[in-house]
Amino acid sequence: MFNIGATLIVLLFAALLLGAMFFFIRISTDDSDKYKEWKEMVESLFGTPAFLRPGAGEQPGNAEAAAAASAQPFTEQCPACGETVTEQNTDCPSCGLRLL
Repeated sequence: MFNIGATLIVLLFAALLLGAMFFFIRISTDDSDKYKEWKEMVESLFGTPAFLRPGAGEQPGNAEAAAAASAQPFTEQCPACGETVTEQNTDCPSCGLRLL
């Protein structure tokens, strides 16, 4: 009798886990705002957090400022040889190190 009860408890627990997985998948693929808070929580747990998603914190005026800031020229030293490189260099002109 104990074996039957334990088996039923384990099967019930497995069914609850399976149901929760389907619920999370349904929430994460839902495009409506019905489960907005749940969707953000699920995406933060299993996907990219909201603050790291592209366009998450951008406002219309900030997009132009961000584009202007990224277009400004800069110079840095190569981490391998110390040669001065700019944003236009994909490889260091001195040692050939691939720059990102």
